Formats: sequence, C-alpha cells, structure tokens
Amino acid sequence: MPVTRTGSDGKSVTTLEPMKDGSDIQSMFFDMWRQDQPNVALQDVPGDFVTTSGSGLDPHITPANAMYQLDRVAAAWAKDTKRDPGAVRAEIGALLRDNAHAPFGGLAGDPFVNVLEVNLDLRRRYGPPA
Repeated sequence: MPVTRTGSDGKSVTTLEPMKDGSDIQSMFFDMWRQDQPNVALQDVPGDFVTTSGSGLDPHITPANAMYQLDRVAAAWAKDTKRDPGAVRAEIGALLRDNAHAPFGGLAGDPFVNVLEVNLDLRRRYGPPA
C-alpha cells in the first residue's frame, strides 16, 4: 500500500508497504498509475479483457470481448489475405456470433466464444497468416 511520509528534507516521499493480495492491490496500483497519467483517455472495455489470463489455458472469452477485438483481428486477416476488410469483418463477426455458446447447452452461465476454435476456423478459411 502506498504510504506518504515527509522526508528529512521536508519533501513528501511515497513508499510501498506490503499488503494482502486481492483487489485492494489492483486498485492501489491503478490509482498510482492514474495519478501519474491523468491525461490518458480511458475507455470502457469488457471486464474479461483486463481480468482474464492471456496464457491461452482457457481459450474462452465473452462475446463482448470478441466483438471488442473484431476490428483489429479483421484488419489483420484482411491485410494478410489481401481481401476486402469489410467482407472479412462481416465473415468473422458472423463466425463469432455462430460460435457463442453458454455452458451446458445454454442452461447455465453466460455465453462464451472459444477463441482457439475460431482461430482454427479462420486458418482453414483463409490459410495461415503471412
């Protein structure tokens, strides 16, 4: 946890003190970062975009997260395959919508998209990326 003290020279000195794990640590670091970066424009992003692991161990993301990344992914595939970006975006968007499934056949939980399956399908459709 950040603790501000007055040093022997009369200036404020902020140090980090150990604290328990959890959201307190995350919010403290975000607050510190935000104080140092007050002019950076923030934007709303899907929660799992910033809270889940990028390890690839669980390839499932929410449809909102998939759609948030759609423009970037479609632009990259369009560039690699030299195809119309709008057409590629439409195809990938439809693929994401078709692959959004809730657990247990929709009986429980929120829908998710298996990004690994989508990427494999894109590779079958368009060939390996350049």
